[in-house]
This record gives sequence, structure tokens and C-alpha cells, in this order.
Amino acid sequence: MSKKKIIFNVIFFLVVTGLTIFYLISSNVLSSVKEIGRVKWWGFITIVLVLFSYVSMDCFIIYRNMKQIKPDSKYGQAYGVYFFGNLGSNVTPWKSAHFPMIGYYLKKKGFNTEENISVMATNQIIYSTTLPVLYTIFFIYSLVTNSTLKIGDYDVPLFIFCLIGIGTNVGYFTALMLMMYNLRFQAFILKIEVKILKKFKKEFDSEEFVLEKQKKMEIYKISANRMWANIKYNIPSYIAYVCFMLLSFGLPYIIYLVITQNGFKIEEYMYCFLLCQASSYVTNIIPSPGGIGTAEFSFLTVFSTFMGDAVNLAVILFRCVTFLLLVIIDFIFFTIFLIKGMMERKKQKMEDNLNNCFKNE
Repeated sequence: MSKKKIIFNVIFFLVVTGLTIFYLISSNVLSSVKEIGRVKWWGFITIVLVLFSYVSMDCFIIYRNMKQIKPDSKYGQAYGVYFFGNLGSNVTPWKSAHFPMIGYYLKKKGFNTEENISVMATNQIIYSTTLPVLYTIFFIYSLVTNSTLKIGDYDVPLFIFCLIGIGTNVGYFTALMLMMYNLRFQAFILKIEVKILKKFKKEFDSEEFVLEKQKKMEIYKISANRMWANIKYNIPSYIAYVCFMLLSFGLPYIIYLVITQNGFKIEEYMYCFLLCQASSYVTNIIPSPGGIGTAEFSFLTVFSTFMGDAVNLAVILFRCVTFLLLVIIDFIFFTIFLIKGMMERKKQKMEDNLNNCFKNE
């Protein structure tokens, strides 16, 4: 990443953070911080356990994909992939550093370019094939129950957001398959990409770009073929991703129960899942780092009717756990990783110097 992009990202991050704090203060959300004391100790433990349960589900998928490519891969490395990717997502607009950060970590762990792309490709295929099935189930549920989201004087049908989820994931998967298996479609898309990039980049090597993309699609194709040939191996990964979605989209409801100490109701959970889906689309559309500002605004807008007076405290707990806590862990892991790498390089340099001394003697 160039220095200009780093400076832009830092300034953008600070500006968005400042505006978010101003919005939370002006809307009296931060005044609910003093109410955190009403949450029982077991409530905090429950929230954190749910968070790390769904993080572990995603790491389980990553680990199995890594092990398919490199049998000697360790489970702890999957957490490294997750934390590096999460850090990249939360400090850059549109999560632009997500894949580069994962690629950097995997490279340091001995994965070459092909293996690196294969891990990410397999992850994306599992995600994009699981979500349409899950969203279809909730689409049917939202139709049967006539679930709506009240925004002002309007009742927005929640099945719309399910259709968006189904459409985007089916569209992405279809386009990916065509790029891998249909060379005409691949050439057509690459031609469009080259035309667009030439307008925005002064020094652009279109031939090198096309060759890199073609190589990447070939690796994706090999990864996909390996998945289809070992479909039984990937069944646990599909189950794990369903659990990941049910836990991550269910976290706002868990926080609501912790605050109100109400009993669990399956119909409320299903409704909150649909609300969380709606909230996530608003958050992902606007390119703020880590969803700062947009996540808080969308949460308050979507959940205010359902949660009532508990919504301000709920958004504080939700963002403290899903953003602040995870980013702190990301930075700690990233820092330890860099320090450990520096110490290893220093040790290697000392050993090399020592060996050279013996050779000279």
C-alpha cells in the first residue's frame, strides 16, 4: 500500500470516528454507558462466549481449507488468518485490506501464491454457496410471518433483504463459476475491467493484468474441482458456516436478552436475525472503516422498535464487543507476530554471521 493511501485511510478513519462520536453524543446514545452496571457479570461472559464461538466456527472452516492444501497446517494459524483479515477489514474503507492482510500472513507462514489464493478461493466458495440456502429459509419464514421493519411511517417487508442476500450471493457464485469455466465470459469481463482501469491508472500494463487474472481464475478452478471431488470433506465446513451465521446474526438478540433478562423466544430470535441482515446491508454499502458510524446508525434504526429503551445500551455493547474488542485482539496478535518475526530474523542473522566467522577461520 502506498504512503498516499495509508495517509488517506488514517485521515478518513479519524474523520469518520469523530463524526460517529458526535452523532452518538448528540443522539444521547453515549449517556447509556452509565447503564452498563445493570448488566450482570454472567451477561458479559455470555456475550463474549457467543462472539468467540462464531469466530471459532469461521476459523474451523479456514483451518480445514488450509489443511486440504497443506496437511501440516496448524489450527492456531487459522486464527491468524482471521485476525489479520479482520484487522484489514476494520481499518480500511470497503474492507480493501482484508485479502492483502490474509495474503501477507499466509505468505509468512510458508504458503506460496497458488496455495494462498486456493485458501481464499475455497473459503469464498463455501460462504457463497451456504448463504443462499440459509437466506431462502428465512425468506420463506418472513413471508409466512409477514415480518416487517418499521421505518418512520413505513412498514418495509423483511423478505426484501432476504431476496437481496439470495440474489447477490447467487450472482457472485454464478459469475465466479463462469469466470472459471467459460473462457469467453472470462475474456468479456477482463476486457471491461481493462477499459475501466485504463481510465483511472496512468501506468497500467493491461497484458500483465490479464495474465495475472487468468492465472488466478485457473487456481480458483483447481480449488473448486478439488472441493467438488471431496464434497464429504467439506460438509463440516458448511455446517460450521451455518452455525457462524446463526450465532453472529443472533448476537444482537442475545445482548437484548442480557439487558432485559427476558426469556428466549424462537420467534423473536428469527425476527432479530432478519433485522440483523437488514442492518448489515446498510453497514456494508457505505465504505467506512469497520462500519464506524454506519453500523451504529443502522443498528439504532433497525432495532429501535423491537428493543425499545434497551437499544442505546445494546448498540454500545454490540459495537464494544464486535468492533472494539476484536480490533484490540487483532492489533495485539499483529504486534506479537511482527515482534516474533523480527526476533527470528535477528536470530537467523546472528547465526549466519557466526557461521561466516567459522568459515573464515
